[in-house]
Amino acid sequence: MADAFAGVRLLGPPVTDGEYIELSEHETVHLHEYTRIYAVPGLYEHVVQERLQCRSPQVAAEGLLRAAASLGLEPESMTVLDVGSGTGLVGELVRRGGVAKVVGVDALPAAREACLRDRPGVYADYVVGDFQLGDGLREALSPYAFGGLVSAGAFGGTHATPRALVNALGVLPPGAPVAFTIHEQWMDEADPDGFGVAVERLVADGRLELLERTRFQHRVTTTGEPIFYQLLVGRTG
Repeated sequence: MADAFAGVRLLGPPVTDGEYIELSEHETVHLHEYTRIYAVPGLYEHVVQERLQCRSPQVAAEGLLRAAASLGLEPESMTVLDVGSGTGLVGELVRRGGVAKVVGVDALPAAREACLRDRPGVYADYVVGDFQLGDGLREALSPYAFGGLVSAGAFGGTHATPRALVNALGVLPPGAPVAFTIHEQWMDEADPDGFGVAVERLVADGRLELLERTRFQHRVTTTGEPIFYQLLVGRTG
């Protein structure tokens, strides 16, 4: 597969608007132009997982499995919600870890199409929707009795908001394990609208108990600089 992408070059990041990928001499796309990148089988994994050494999927999946074990839960009995499923790597990893059933959610139809093309059978269902919007997605997920939540890099920045995190946790029963990764800049507790404050409120209100909070290298930029995220592992209250 790597030979198929021999001509792909990583560019940037320009100061103004981030990182780019040169697909050919005729086409350059932004790293977060997911619809275009997902359209090419294996391209996202080649660039983000292999070239940029992204670790969030593995870190989040392992965090969820640790939380389940610490709570005495059997993965074989769990239905897990995967928020921001993308091409399905996280779902694949938690299924390998023994989780019985995974339901994916992503705001992009292109993500669902890519996942069903590249990883058929990983998800029991894959719903296109946005937790920021709330009720419609909640209704679509109502047939499932979720016992856990996992998310790798879906929260923060131009992705899902703190409100989306609150809404996603709201579909879980008390005592369910959760694991998600967020860029450390969005966890700045000085930002009243950031995830740091949102997580503090969830903990203070008893809606989330943190079991782990660790810093790790999420990936490198297209010029090789490290990007650090936080892994938050806990259980719902």
